[in-house]
Amino acid sequence: MFKLQALVTVALVALAGVEAQKKPTFSVNNLPDKWEKGQIGTNQCKQFGASSQKSKCQNVFVNSVSAVCLWGPRKQGTVGAQEEFMYSWCTKSGYGTRLIPNGTLKKAHFLKTPDFVQVTGFGDFTSMKIDAGDEGGELDPHGATGAGNPPGGLVFTRSAKGREGQWVQSKEWSSFMSATEFSIRACTGGPNATKLCPHIYDVMGAQWNHAGNYGNGFDDCDGNSGPFPGERVRKNGSTSTFHQGDKKTPSAAPAGASSNCKPRASPTGGAAKQLPYRRSVSARGAEEILEDEE
Repeated sequence: MFKLQALVTVALVALAGVEAQKKPTFSVNNLPDKWEKGQIGTNQCKQFGASSQKSKCQNVFVNSVSAVCLWGPRKQGTVGAQEEFMYSWCTKSGYGTRLIPNGTLKKAHFLKTPDFVQVTGFGDFTSMKIDAGDEGGELDPHGATGAGNPPGGLVFTRSAKGREGQWVQSKEWSSFMSATEFSIRACTGGPNATKLCPHIYDVMGAQWNHAGNYGNGFDDCDGNSGPFPGERVRKNGSTSTFHQGDKKTPSAAPAGASSNCKPRASPTGGAAKQLPYRRSVSARGAEEILEDEE
């Protein structure tokens, strides 16, 4: 039974890898209205102005602890029931998204590694339409149908290691949202993206998938990528891979070492220091250009 289950899991992982390869590359300066089947929102977000609590924007940006976006449901409810119906909520205005209300984030930590950027922490996400007491769920670009949860969701960062200041699309990312805990990890390319940003451990939660700092305070840190969430090194040096449903569930892998941590104030929302959108008129109409917002 368990051997069969493992084989099925491996097959699903392989299929997911094929689907991942099919995900298109987008320039943040030339985003479509919609691009994925089942998409309820849009990637052309300037139509909502600097921000709007009625925005249907589905672009997420992960730049720092003070400039981050998270997924929230379109209407009051649980994350699990609305994985396909999520919009972007950001700490900064200017992206055309909804704004994370001041005071929502209680503790948060940004980590930049050679392979991914990540923000982890706790908050009160009832302010983002998540039901009180909801244990949450996973958002990622590979749902059961091959489309993402949410369909059409795009993730970008301008803090990728070695490419700071350049907008980089993350094709492999995952996020966990509950009423009180959150994490988002955006892999920035390389051969280990699918292993560092897996999407097959949805019931394991934020701290198991995205090892990092969930403690008090706010900061921006550099760090090592750490071990793959689903792999463990045995005493004899060989590697074992965990599959959801195995008899024994390993404890969370330790986070990679962090360094160069800079304490930050609690994100206060409001306008970005530099607006991330500016408008220029061409023969095809308004054109979107994103710039550094800090």
